[in-house]
Amino acid sequence: MSANKSVDILLGDPKKAILAMSVPIMVALFVAEINTIVDRAWCSGMGSDTLAAVAVVRPIYNVLVGLGAGLGVGASAVISRYIGAGSDRDASGSCVQTAILAGILGLALTPILFLSQPFLLSAIGAGDVISESTSYMSVYSIAVVLIILNGAVGGILNGQGASSLSTAMMVTLATSNIVLDPIFIYTLGMGIMGASLATVTATTISLILGIVFLSGRRTYLEFERSDLRWNREQSSAVMAAGIPQMMEYLVLYGMDAVLNYLVIVCAGTDGLTVFSTVDGLIILMTVPAMAVGSALVPVASSAYGQRDLKRLNRSFMYALLLGIGLVTALLLVLELFPEQLLYIFTYSDDMSAFRPEMVHLLSFMCLYMPLFSFNPICSGYLQAVKHPNYSVAMAVWRNIVLITFFWIASSHTLDEIGLALICGHFVGMTSMCVLTFLTSKRTEREMSPSA
Repeated sequence: MSANKSVDILLGDPKKAILAMSVPIMVALFVAEINTIVDRAWCSGMGSDTLAAVAVVRPIYNVLVGLGAGLGVGASAVISRYIGAGSDRDASGSCVQTAILAGILGLALTPILFLSQPFLLSAIGAGDVISESTSYMSVYSIAVVLIILNGAVGGILNGQGASSLSTAMMVTLATSNIVLDPIFIYTLGMGIMGASLATVTATTISLILGIVFLSGRRTYLEFERSDLRWNREQSSAVMAAGIPQMMEYLVLYGMDAVLNYLVIVCAGTDGLTVFSTVDGLIILMTVPAMAVGSALVPVASSAYGQRDLKRLNRSFMYALLLGIGLVTALLLVLELFPEQLLYIFTYSDDMSAFRPEMVHLLSFMCLYMPLFSFNPICSGYLQAVKHPNYSVAMAVWRNIVLITFFWIASSHTLDEIGLALICGHFVGMTSMCVLTFLTSKRTEREMSPSA
């Protein structure tokens, strides 16, 4: 698809635009989540302690990915708003400012994360698996710049309607990792450290591909030498949109570490292995809602930039129906084939004993999927209408509720932990929907002809 045609779709019929952008994003996210599942599957062959270490460190890695993705989502909103308003030069400059900000953030975080990892891992409950967790995390600690830049470049491509190119990056990352995992872990004998090294190597390949896309002629925006200078106005616009989204991901994934700690308190590291495996499979099935929410950001942002209230509202309602409908269909798949889907994590003799408990937990815990799915779509709408701070507030509130319910459940069993997750997401979904409804009414008043 040509760059101009991508922008025409972005600015055209919202249903077609969301569908056109969400499909490649969905494919990319599915591949990325499958990549995570393959990581777990390969590591499960080394025993439950290794799988528990992956579960302990994964929230920290997800925070780094979330910082890059959050900056990318903010940049996507700013770039598409500029394009919708006809300000292509500001859009081009915003792309460069995003990359600069990602580099600065990555360089600042690298020494902090590397030096604090022993304390950090102990604080989040690594305990019996501290050695394995340190080995797994050390590679990520020195590759922060690459991880954050990769997410930011993907957002820059999405902001131009080039979701197929950002998808190519993610698919490249995931497939590279899938190929490299067994080589680094088993062939080269690197164990759990090989899993993180494979991920970082694949991220580097993905980032190089993204830079090639941006520097070539496959994207809508063109860059001039003047764009390479620091621009306070453009960087401020990117930070205003990106920082709240980064904070939302920081809360979302950072609180996962707290929730994991409470699971360990409840059922030990074996309980964390069971819970995190089931939850990882459930998250895979919520990918359609996350993809539709990501696609909604540039589509709704361009409508907001054009002051087109009708297209803005149509895009949101279509995204909501599409995302929730797809996730509900996948919920039925989990309910029908739980044992078959969990086999990949329990094929080894050491893990097969956990399979019945995983199947039982999955059978009811997956009911939180539709509840969770409202969040990325409503968040995409709030981001598009310049209220990302509302989404952050909801993420904080939702996680406070989840932590409270988990804390109460931690003195019981994993079943109560699963019920706590469902109840927490019900409260979070209700709060998010009410806030989004009130914000949409306010936006309609602001965009009315009289206003």
